[in-house]
Amino acid sequence: MSPLDPELLDVPEAAAIRDWATERGILILAHSYQDGFLQEAAHFVGDSLELARKAAETRPETICFCGVHFMAETASILCPEAEVFVPDLEAGCSLADSCRAEDLARYQAHLERKLGRRPVTVAYVNCSAAVKALSDVICTSGNARAVIDSIPEDEPILFVPDRHLGGWLNETTGRRMVLWNGACEVHELFSVETLRELQAAHPGAITVSHPECPKPVRDASDYVLGTAGMLKLARETSGRTFLVGTEGNMLYRLRKEAPQNEYVAAPGASCACNLCPHMQRNTPEKLWECLNRRAPRIEVDPEHARGARRALERMLAIV
Repeated sequence: MSPLDPELLDVPEAAAIRDWATERGILILAHSYQDGFLQEAAHFVGDSLELARKAAETRPETICFCGVHFMAETASILCPEAEVFVPDLEAGCSLADSCRAEDLARYQAHLERKLGRRPVTVAYVNCSAAVKALSDVICTSGNARAVIDSIPEDEPILFVPDRHLGGWLNETTGRRMVLWNGACEVHELFSVETLRELQAAHPGAITVSHPECPKPVRDASDYVLGTAGMLKLARETSGRTFLVGTEGNMLYRLRKEAPQNEYVAAPGASCACNLCPHMQRNTPEKLWECLNRRAPRIEVDPEHARGARRALERMLAIV
């Protein structure tokens, strides 16, 4: 991305940015892993499924997406007539990067030869448009079980790209899916040793971890939930302490929307860092500049978009 325009460095308050965008017909969407300022500036904050639904239902002419690249791609795919731009085009995703479309195509062909039939490819939404286009159906952490349960039991499944989420799904659904060997660099850092230390320091606390966490962390948790599930549990609970094993900015949303509880971030194995470096590329300054410039814009290959849209629409029809 080009250097920030000095004339746009005087960033208004978050609410003023939101009002400014509203007046110009721009819908600002922000993922729960964005920092507090960006969440406050957004018209809607949610997880991947909630944001996909909001984009599909609202059908705005212009979307500014505060998240990472694959999320903005998804919004563009579901709203092909909309102009979609992002604060930083280089805000990627380690999990999406772990599964390249050409590698997936080769592995799908290998499995078809090995199994004598084509497996159903289920792709976690954290992947590129090209990978989505090669997939039969998409899922998010919030609806993954429902998506897997919708597939006949005699159908072999290839799950990409997160091996931890896939392992959790195998455990909870009883399936024996073939798993791609990918992982989120943030959730991969959570360790059961540091979690046990945190639990000892907060006796009686409720431990929630994301299904992208390694199995020992999930096994040591009271609940394994996506971000929407965490928020629902917190809203329904009062006067408790939660130990939260997911990206650290989720605590901003928890504290805002369920302030009756206390929230403690679970640290990583080697440091207290639990912030996604890719999400952190988006800043208030970049948001303000991209709103003024309506750039950088997300462009999706039309062929990839067609295939990805089919897989996304199958997901939205399930749940």
